[in-house]
Amino acid sequence: MEHLIGRFEEIGFSKNEAKAYMALLKEPGMNGYEISKKSGVPRSMVYAVIDKLVAKGAIIELRTETPAYIPLSVKELITNRRRKAENTLDFLERELQSVEKPAMVNVIKHIEERSQIIGAMKKLILNANKEIWLSAWEEELEELRSSAEIQCEKGINMYSLLFTHQETASFGKAFYHRPDTSSIEKQRMGQRLTIVIQDHQEVLISGFIDGQTPQAIQTTDPMLVILAKEYIRHDMMMKVVTEKWGSDELDSLWRGNELITYIVHNIK
Repeated sequence: MEHLIGRFEEIGFSKNEAKAYMALLKEPGMNGYEISKKSGVPRSMVYAVIDKLVAKGAIIELRTETPAYIPLSVKELITNRRRKAENTLDFLERELQSVEKPAMVNVIKHIEERSQIIGAMKKLILNANKEIWLSAWEEELEELRSSAEIQCEKGINMYSLLFTHQETASFGKAFYHRPDTSSIEKQRMGQRLTIVIQDHQEVLISGFIDGQTPQAIQTTDPMLVILAKEYIRHDMMMKVVTEKWGSDELDSLWRGNELITYIVHNIK
């Protein structure tokens, strides 16, 4: 019987309530004293247990000289409990949905193949409503140029870091990595790291490696968006500093310092 009592507890009956109900199933019409004796429920507790079973509609009190009780049939009990549970769950579903706020899930989408990556970059550029941040290499610029020009003509702010010696007005406010610094960046990262950020809301980060299938991730995760933007901003400021001081003067900051040389060039 213990395994049955455990199941009763799962639907809201106490152990003593389950014992009393099952005792009445075997011998309907018992009074409180008899229920206590047959079920093992202590006499000091049996009437409180009976009252709870009556309130739950599991047993019915017979108006006899000495009150006696009969159980609701098993089929009726299960049907009633099932209906009550369904009604409760339906109510909770309706009420909780009215206050539920959807969780923000920032999925990271993985993209392969050059055509797919370039297509995703163009789409991000063309869907921008406020501003675009771009870090791109000469090998990809022609494929992105028309999308960038469309947005610049519409007045969308565009901030670009371009790895090319050819200056252009197609990519908004642009800063340039000339061949000397481009080669350092490519050698340090082992790839042409390319980034498009749309409206500070979504970022695509791709890596183009000669002779290999390019890979990219695209996400609305705010931490990755801000990290990518800070990377571009930092690189832009380094170009401003280099042009102001000159590359030789800047190189002197780390020349002879193994730690800083490794940080800048990734060479030990």
